[in-house]
Amino acid sequence: GLGKENFTESKFESWGGVHFMKGGIYYADAVSTVSPSYAEEILTPDGGSGLAPYLERRRDDLVGILNGADYDHWDPRTDPLIPANYSSDDLSGKSICKRELQREFVLREDPNVPVVGIVSRLVHQKGFDLVAPIIRSVAKDMMVQFVILGAGEKRLEDLFGGLPAEFPGTIGAWIGYSNEKAHRIEAGSDFFLMPSLYEPCGLNQMYSMRYGTLPIVREIGGLKDTVRQYNEKSGTGTGFRFLAADPMAVYYTIGWAVSTYYDRPRHIASMKHEAMEQEFSWSDSAHKYVDLYKKAIARRATWR
Repeated sequence: GLGKENFTESKFESWGGVHFMKGGIYYADAVSTVSPSYAEEILTPDGGSGLAPYLERRRDDLVGILNGADYDHWDPRTDPLIPANYSSDDLSGKSICKRELQREFVLREDPNVPVVGIVSRLVHQKGFDLVAPIIRSVAKDMMVQFVILGAGEKRLEDLFGGLPAEFPGTIGAWIGYSNEKAHRIEAGSDFFLMPSLYEPCGLNQMYSMRYGTLPIVREIGGLKDTVRQYNEKSGTGTGFRFLAADPMAVYYTIGWAVSTYYDRPRHIASMKHEAMEQEFSWSDSAHKYVDLYKKAIARRATWR
């Protein structure tokens, strides 16, 4: 019922078929996505998945609005799923969470060794083909532990699920998903790894910061918009970022975070406090959506 006039290159037609997203972009009063950086990335050939030219035509009506974190469920001060509650003013509970996490994942109990947490779908898009070639080297070369929770592609499940047998006491893994374990990993880890190839927004980096767990992320999409790069001179920042989609970039950035943990503990403490004070609530995002809808309504009114 769309009418033949809509079966054109600029509207719904795509390689002889019908592309509803393409037509939706053409006719929309406004176009939104879930972070400012991702709104820019989808205008490029790599990020646009074939839609970049049509999004470019709507550039003036395209906006990126960050998703919000649900702090009713993700807040270490009130979280009922973690061993001990804590806040940015008193992190003693986080030490208890770390100890219990090491026990749960059969890691060597040592409060002085940093723990890197992973909670993710184990798929190519999430960047775990970048982690797979280097995680053994990291475990051998650095005084660090890993806790892994996730499921996805069988080849990645097999690889990460087999690591605890290779590195007992250093790497723990649970193949599957558990909301309770996800909360405990956020609370008990020192760092949280998100090496995504693309990430429209991402939520785990927001949760991690609220729990005083510093993100290690690829500098794309919502990860770029929410995680402030560590500054070695000032000791400020909320995490560690890298740009290249390359395994060695992951290796060296984990190494940067681990060396900072051991060599500049005051910086780590300052960053944890700064991270926990970040606010990514839906309240701010909701106001931006209201403004967007008002503009869309006003635009429609002028068309009439």
